[in-house]
Amino acid sequence: MVKAYDEVPRERAGNVAIDEWVRALCIEHGELNSDDISNACHFVHELPRGVTHLDNGVALAQLVAALKMDTTSVLAALVYRPLREQVVSEENIARQLGSQTAHLAGAVSRMATTSLLEMSNTAMQTSEARDQVENVRRMLVSLIDDARVAVLKLAERVIALRAAKSAPLERKKRIAQEVNLIFAPLANRLGIWRLKWELEDLALRYLQPDVYMQIAKQLDGRRTQREAQVEEIVSLIEAKLSKAGIAAMVSGRAKNIFSIWRKMRAKNIGLDEVYDVRAFRVMVSDIAQCYATLGVIHTQWQHIPSEFDDYIAVPKENGYRSIHTAVMGADGRTLEVQIRTHEMHEESELGVCAHWSYKDTSNEDKPYTEKMNWLRQVVEWHEETQEFALGGGDVLNEELRNRIQEERIFVYTPKGHVLDLTTGATPLDFAYRVHTEIGHRCRGARVDGETVGLNIPLATGQRVEILTTEQQQPLRSWLEPYLGYVRTARAREKIQSWFRGEGYERSLSAGENLLLELTDRLGLDFPNPKELQMVAENLGCESADRFLYAYGVGDCHSLDVVDAMFPSYGNVYQLDLLALVDDDKVQSRHTYKVELTAVDRAGLLRDITVTLSDLHAPLVSNTGRIDPLTGRAEIGLELQLQNLHGLAKIIEHLRHIDGVLGARRIVTGDGNFWPGSS
Repeated sequence: MVKAYDEVPRERAGNVAIDEWVRALCIEHGELNSDDISNACHFVHELPRGVTHLDNGVALAQLVAALKMDTTSVLAALVYRPLREQVVSEENIARQLGSQTAHLAGAVSRMATTSLLEMSNTAMQTSEARDQVENVRRMLVSLIDDARVAVLKLAERVIALRAAKSAPLERKKRIAQEVNLIFAPLANRLGIWRLKWELEDLALRYLQPDVYMQIAKQLDGRRTQREAQVEEIVSLIEAKLSKAGIAAMVSGRAKNIFSIWRKMRAKNIGLDEVYDVRAFRVMVSDIAQCYATLGVIHTQWQHIPSEFDDYIAVPKENGYRSIHTAVMGADGRTLEVQIRTHEMHEESELGVCAHWSYKDTSNEDKPYTEKMNWLRQVVEWHEETQEFALGGGDVLNEELRNRIQEERIFVYTPKGHVLDLTTGATPLDFAYRVHTEIGHRCRGARVDGETVGLNIPLATGQRVEILTTEQQQPLRSWLEPYLGYVRTARAREKIQSWFRGEGYERSLSAGENLLLELTDRLGLDFPNPKELQMVAENLGCESADRFLYAYGVGDCHSLDVVDAMFPSYGNVYQLDLLALVDDDKVQSRHTYKVELTAVDRAGLLRDITVTLSDLHAPLVSNTGRIDPLTGRAEIGLELQLQNLHGLAKIIEHLRHIDGVLGARRIVTGDGNFWPGSS
């Protein structure tokens, strides 16, 4: 376990003595900027509840500094709690302490928006055990953006566990289970052993206090004897290595309680049979001396072949390097010896933190680069997640293996549960992710309390609320790809399934109505049977009826139909042709007139022009009036476009602007014709 955190110097009133604490911290960790840390302390102290927040911040900052993190990380640790509790904003932190500190603290804070283990009672949630998986993936995503986020979060959990000692039982268990499932395995994957050991021990203490106290009592009961044995063996190893001409640092240690319990349980053995309750570490200057030391150890004591691992020749996936061997001591009891260089020891103790450098990435040393590459290629979770999950671990492990490669976003329900969606997913995708019927009845959405369109892409960390009515049914426009209502296969499948469930005849009729509406909006006559068959064949359908059915259930889309109507744009349109000469290249464009009717509202014209701009549709002119009888806005647009495909796309987008009731092309002259028709 990590040693207890250092005492904090205090004033007579009990408050942190800021100047004295900063001075002591920066003497111990000379690379830190004392002025920046002092400014951050005074900044936090002046906030509401500043005394309490500074106490928490100092505890976290000390742990972060001990991990050899940079000054920015220490500053983020100091301001984390007031930011988390919304006492101060990221913007204010950025102004006072810099944008990097604000971004780092904000990233850690966003990882704590909700409990990782908070589960709803819906069948979807309990059967799939999604919450842990989504949050683990969020953590990994944040970690990939900046590895300091993960280290800060792990350190913050250590502080939370320490503080939970006097908390209610349920809170202690919840925090400990999160650590057991998520944070301790992550610390292991990052190789941050000093955090891993304390996280594991404190989690075990809260989850299984009887087991923890039993092992601790047995170890304490023999502490004097064990310490004497350890000192004796340390002296013996030092003497043997010195005689062999090897300069080494030798230390003895006791295995942490969680590791002892895990080995006892895995091998069904008692404490006396755990090999490495007495463990020794030998540190030398180079790899050659590592193997020379191994020879001395194996000459002095009989080694146990089954307990030998050479992680120097074959490092662990997380970059860990060391030689592990177990030998039979003079008293007939087994002890473990780890042999490594001083550099390997620093890496093993601090993991990612050992190579912390954000000054010049071009000069990163090879171990750091390899470790950062590993962070970006995590595809498998540690076996400990499954072995010690205390319920739901198998699902967690399986889900991670199956889905870790996917690019996901993670959004909250109003109750605080976290759901995963494909990147680019919309509120409508979210509705179908929650439940099919919620998707079918969806009439609107709020994101972080603001009303948004159903086709607006969501982002990780947003809170989404779906508005429903019993009268609402799926709309066929939801299936039009260019409108962007659904981006997930799940939602598209559910919508199409609903339409297919209406039966062949109704879907056939629906397809015919869709085609009638489409041609009307484009200012075209409805196709005659010959023209309809041509469209069907161009879409790969054997008959007009099969085409209309496919259109009705969403197997083909409006722009597909327009393309099938006019497969060769260059020979079809001769109306209102403009020849635009640019660098001797002729680009054909048509001027189309479009009429919109809409409910008059503030910002309507702005939304229309923004939509046209986003679609790169040149606007020649526009007119507008309010109908005195209906009070509706009537807006005329003149657009320069290359063909009806572009016009159809723009009209569909205009129709779905909030408040727009209709949009159609106004034909001037003889424009209602089909290619090949009389």
